[in-house]
Amino acid sequence: MADVVARSFRTAYLLTNSAEDAESAVLAGIDSWNPDGESGDALFEKVMCAAARRHHQWEPPVRTEGRLWLPEELRVVLSLAPPIRRCFVLRNLAGMSAQACAHLLGLLPNQVDEYAGAAHRCLATL
Repeated sequence: MADVVARSFRTAYLLTNSAEDAESAVLAGIDSWNPDGESGDALFEKVMCAAARRHHQWEPPVRTEGRLWLPEELRVVLSLAPPIRRCFVLRNLAGMSAQACAHLLGLLPNQVDEYAGAAHRCLATL
């Protein structure tokens, strides 16, 4: 279970660009999760739902020192613009469908795929 919680926190952090929001999302996911009747995958999905609700219109600048614990290939994800980063994280790193991502982010499924594609192109240039 520790692996699921660590993966949930890491993914929520990439989604929100905030350790505090990621922690809150993990705690909210744990609070709404039934360990006797639900899998670790259900916990992960609950955390992603909570993290997606925490996205902000304005985000503070990325501080490099606070994210040094991430591998370099994940650190660059935080440099993406928030809308494309969120789609990339949910669609590609969390493995959610375009429909599920669209529902969480208030977008259309084709927008999710467009933004995730834009993220791939941006990351390829870094």
